[in-house]
Amino acid sequence: MNSLYRWALTALLCMGLAITSYEGRQPQALPTLPGQRLSPSSLAVGDWLFRLGTSTDSRIVEQVSGSRFSHVGMVVATTPTVLIVHATTDDDPAHPNQVLLTPLDEFLKPDMARHFAVARPTFLNPEQKERIAQYLKSTLGRTFVLEPRDKPHLYCTTLLAEAIATQLPSFAPRWTSLDVPVFRGDYLFPQAFADYPGLEWIYRQ
Repeated sequence: MNSLYRWALTALLCMGLAITSYEGRQPQALPTLPGQRLSPSSLAVGDWLFRLGTSTDSRIVEQVSGSRFSHVGMVVATTPTVLIVHATTDDDPAHPNQVLLTPLDEFLKPDMARHFAVARPTFLNPEQKERIAQYLKSTLGRTFVLEPRDKPHLYCTTLLAEAIATQLPSFAPRWTSLDVPVFRGDYLFPQAFADYPGLEWIYRQ
């Protein structure tokens, strides 16, 4: 299989996993647009963090999916600093294609995010969110698998969907069918999470 095609779809679907750990870091101010501000103290375990990246592949995701976002992760801790578990190909070049545990300020730094948003799934209770967070933390280091829905797969959106389904089996975000050379089948874009019923938008640029 042509590696360029595989890289392109990897970028399209914001896939990959990377592992790293951050402890003892203090919260930092988040990047904002003029007149806007998000305080880390307003976030809770279980919140979904969306961003639109700065790279060419993020722009492709934006166009193909019709979404303002190319990536999604979930808050798994809020003290002493907010931490996000997410799946990405290149946030940490030293640890590509694994599961990342990333401080909020790094997840949203300007060279990674053109804009971002925070949504709170109100259809999950605090106990479910905590168990989902624990599940996500247990996935650190799992191998990235780029495949359609009918084959084993693991990328940013499917990782989150898999974790949520452990507590809410009825969770069913909308998949998108692709029919392009080399890649055909159903894939899961961040927009499916942004469109899911029962979200409270905590912050949106």
